[in-house]
Amino acid sequence: MELSDIQARFGKVVLRRRLAAKLGQDEFAEKAKIHRTTLSALERGKHLPNLALIHKLATAFGVTMSVLVAEAEDEETPIDEPPALPKGRPPKDQQTDQKSKNKKAR
Repeated sequence: MELSDIQARFGKVVLRRRLAAKLGQDEFAEKAKIHRTTLSALERGKHLPNLALIHKLATAFGVTMSVLVAEAEDEETPIDEPPALPKGRPPKDQQTDQKSKNKKAR
């Protein structure tokens, strides 16, 4: 497997896990303590992550670094992506529910 293939597969692993967690790029980037454009480039296979970045991603996903790398290396693991997050703002009633949850968390 070529380095560019692993780079693309790693990006797909990150994208698939982020979407499965139902997190937008901004939310996940903040959680992982990285810039959103770095996350975007990574998910598109345009950025080769270093160990520090892999560690931040793994921590944000709640897994080990080796789990993320193993998923990218596993050629038999499908790279299917879950459905994308809905675009735009959530309906008014969901926004109110989220604000209530945020206030309770404080």
